Amino acid sequence: MTVTARGGREPSATDLMSRRRDMISRLADAGVPEERAAADVDALCGAALAHVAQDLALQIAEARQRCDAAQDWITRDSISHQLRGLVYALATVLGNPKDTKAAHGYARSVVEGPRH
Repeated sequence: MTVTARGGREPSATDLMSRRRDMISRLADAGVPEERAAADVDALCGAALAHVAQDLALQIAEARQRCDAAQDWITRDSISHQLRGLVYALATVLGNPKDTKAAHGYARSVVEGPRH
């Protein structure tokens, strides 16, 4: 058995097959033909698997969105930090490290290009 993320034990394939046989036997004992019981149990297992797969897909998509949002924030924060450093460097080159307004104007004019 392997340990699941929720701290429980994940049943082995042998355990699952044993449970499947047990459910088929119970249905057969209740009067359901064995072939029909096996088909019903397999259909139920398939539906459960599809439900779990869909739930996991949603959880993965949500986790990816959170990860992407965090990465975007980290990137923006890094770019913001780099831009502050660039503006300070430009202000220093322009002769007054405390005059970041002139550095902003210079950077904006470089990015936007000449105005016509």
